[in-house]
Order: sequence, then structure tokens, then C-alpha cells
Amino acid sequence: MEVGMFPTLLSLGLIGGFMSGLLGIGGGIIMVPLLLYVPAMVGVGTLSMKTVAGITSMQSFFGAVSGAIGHKRYNRISMPLAMGVGGSTTIGALLGSIISAYLSSEIILMVFASMAIVAAIMMLIPNRETGSEIQIENLQFNKPLAVTVGAVVGLLSGIIGQGGAFLFVPAMLYILHIPTRITIGTTLAVGIVSSAAVLIGRAGTHQIPYLMSAVLVTGVLIGAQLGSILSQKTPQRLLRGVLSVLIAATAIKIWYELLLS
Repeated sequence: MEVGMFPTLLSLGLIGGFMSGLLGIGGGIIMVPLLLYVPAMVGVGTLSMKTVAGITSMQSFFGAVSGAIGHKRYNRISMPLAMGVGGSTTIGALLGSIISAYLSSEIILMVFASMAIVAAIMMLIPNRETGSEIQIENLQFNKPLAVTVGAVVGLLSGIIGQGGAFLFVPAMLYILHIPTRITIGTTLAVGIVSSAAVLIGRAGTHQIPYLMSAVLVTGVLIGAQLGSILSQKTPQRLLRGVLSVLIAATAIKIWYELLLS
């Protein structure tokens, strides 16, 4: 591994952390393609999907914690929703992270790309959100459906080594019908427990490169705070638009690489 890998990881952590705080996606949907392609492009080394999943399992946890702290200041986190989704997510994520130890890098990458495709399609569905925002204490949602969403996304998230926020966001928006800003803040809160379960599972099966992860996380912690501040000043429609473009671009890029390999 080249010496330049560490400043590259720090820079990528800043980018991923910023997007985590801005869009409530944990940064994984951005970080995976960045880690797979940027180090090789700048000539500092090549990372396998197994290694990337190990790094992002730690990055997703710290990115979610930092971003959630930022959004909590603005009262954008629904604790009943976070608890409803978070319990089943934690169980699914822990199971998925253990299963991942027996899967190849190619299979894990295919699962990630498939999740990105589903998320991108969901983001294309029109969202009828009113101009006035619902007060967080008045938020209503389908609890059994929230538990089911948490379990499914949690299992898949555990396999790919992330909190799964990039799939939670469209699921909350279009399946549970949660307002955008509450979705972003609450997704980060759910991401804390789901990514913690992924991290425990990955650590228990010795899949985390700790030194590289620590360098990346340093950038993530700084970037997430900046992103959460900007998120409060950005129009909701623009937030959804940026997120949908990022997810779609990532899905297309990864499937293109998979089909060529």
C-alpha cells in the first residue's frame, strides 16, 4: 500500500461525511464507489470490496453518530420512529454482517448494486409532500410496516457493511410517508444502531482494517457536522433530487463495472 493512501482516505472521509450530514445517507452510497475507484485512479493502491465493506462499516457508524448529533440540535429526529425501525434493523444487520463473512467480494458488490438500483427507482416515485412541515410530535406512521422495513434493510445492510441509510431514506419517504427533513434526521439515528450491529458483526469476524478505517473516520466526523448545518438551509426538493442523482449514478457505475468484468 502506498503512503499516499492515507491522505486520500482522509479526503474521501471529508466528502463522505459531508454527504452523510447533508442527505442523511450515512455516506456509504458515496463512499463505496469512491473507495473502489479513487485510490486506483490516483495510483495509491487498489481496495477489494471486502476491504471497502470493512472500512465503511466503521465509517457508517461514526458518520451516523456525527450527523445525528447535528440534526438533533434542530429537532429533526423522531424517537418513536427511530425505535420502531431500529430494533428490527439491529437484528437484521447483525445477522447480515455475520453472513457476509462467507460471501465473496463479487457477491457483496452485486448486493450493494442491487440495493442502489432499488433505491434509485424508489426515488423516482412522485412524493406528495405539502409545503408546511409536520411537527415532529404529531408524526404518525404504520408501526408494523416500519418494523418490516427495518428488518429487510438491516439484513441487506449487514451484508454490504453499511447502515443502509441510502435505502432507508427512500423507504421512509415513499413507504412510510415521512416528511423529508424528519426522514433525514431519523435515518441517521437509525443508522447508529444498524451500523453498530454491522460493526460488531464485522469486528467479530475479523473483517475491519482498523488503521485505514481510523484515518477515513477522522474526515467523516468533520464533514458530517458541516453537512448537517447546510442541510437545514437547503430546500427539501433539492435534497431529494441530489440524493436520487447520487444513488442512480452509483448504481449505473457499479453495474457497468460488474457487466464488464
